[in-house]
Amino acid sequence: MKKIMLTLAAVVFAITTFAQKTMPEIKVGTIFSSSAFVQGQEFPLLLTVKSIDGPVSIGWAVDGYGEGSFDMSKKAFDSANKMLQVTQPSLGATKLADDETFGLISKSAYKSLTENKTFTYSGVKFTLKTPALAFKLNAKEVDATNVISEDGKLELWILNNPNFPFILQSNGMPTDIVVLDIK
Repeated sequence: MKKIMLTLAAVVFAITTFAQKTMPEIKVGTIFSSSAFVQGQEFPLLLTVKSIDGPVSIGWAVDGYGEGSFDMSKKAFDSANKMLQVTQPSLGATKLADDETFGLISKSAYKSLTENKTFTYSGVKFTLKTPALAFKLNAKEVDATNVISEDGKLELWILNNPNFPFILQSNGMPTDIVVLDIK
């Protein structure tokens, strides 16, 4: 009887461990290997967290084109309500306005998402998608929230990290990005 109980406990533990979602650690130097889709063309894109504490800076690099960064003020990181829409980034550093972000939603938008199950960004209201589609990296489900716009044309997967609510995938934007790996 004791062996059966121990075996059952081990199985329950294994199932619980297997079912857990992964939460990548985001810090300075984290690299998001991604694909960007612009007007039907796919481009390999590297995004690198260069700075987290005001200003927030996300570096980008596209082979054959160049590199640069998107620099967001602490105010933007905390409370922006717009997303920078880019089809072809400018080389070098791009300083964003205090009401816009790139690659992530502001902490206040994320707070609204977790508390109210909705947030508005760039004038578009997003709500939780039901049923939600999982976001996976290397066959492991990532702890992310799947949201969709009211008109159903835009969809995002946002990392469930209140300190860095990074957009892991977008569908329906002028430039869609899909994160393929995080290191």
